[in-house]
Amino acid sequence: MVVMLGSFAFAKAQLSTFNTATKELFQARVMNGKVDYAAIKKDSKTLNTALNALMNIDLASLNANERKALFINAYNVFTIKGIVDAYPTASVMDINNFFDAKNYELGKKKVSLNELEKEMLFKEFSDARLHFVLVCGAVSCPPLQEKPFTAENVEFLLKKQTKAAINNPAIVKLDMHEKKAIVSKIFDWYNADFTKKQTLTAYINTYRENAIPDGFKVEYMDYDWSLNGK
Repeated sequence: MVVMLGSFAFAKAQLSTFNTATKELFQARVMNGKVDYAAIKKDSKTLNTALNALMNIDLASLNANERKALFINAYNVFTIKGIVDAYPTASVMDINNFFDAKNYELGKKKVSLNELEKEMLFKEFSDARLHFVLVCGAVSCPPLQEKPFTAENVEFLLKKQTKAAINNPAIVKLDMHEKKAIVSKIFDWYNADFTKKQTLTAYINTYRENAIPDGFKVEYMDYDWSLNGK
């Protein structure tokens, strides 16, 4: 029992350390969705503190909301790490095997960005809103927010950031003359996640302040992979 309690306390301490470091990193180095990769590369102490906590964390000791928040933050922190290691770079697409290389350590396990997203986060939490909070370092990604996720705010922030994204003309814009909605390529790549219970237009309209009118066709934007750096 003492060993179990000690392990539980250690896991919570690592989570607290990670959350604190992530908050400090985002608030200091993220502004209006742009990341100051050059500054992080010059002084990576806070990033390394977050990464070390992720390395030692015991995922089994966390509750569902803690894991959901952790996986979101971990994806965004790992993305920053991958970019900083290759910086300067114009795009993550210029970094060899960026999404599939197992360059990151989470709970003593080597993972890739794609594995974390698809085999861990989405496998446990089938939530299409996650596509609006996982930031892959590109201009066309939803903007990275300065406030990281926690068990307490994960549901609130998922709703808030999904609504903000879907009302952002960089993600969804209407052409009233041509009667079409031009939407992010995210809706094409992950169409199955958005259309499990309804049409894509119906999903988008759940969060739109100005709904896509009936009869509008959907077209997809080109995706800008340029780095979301300052």
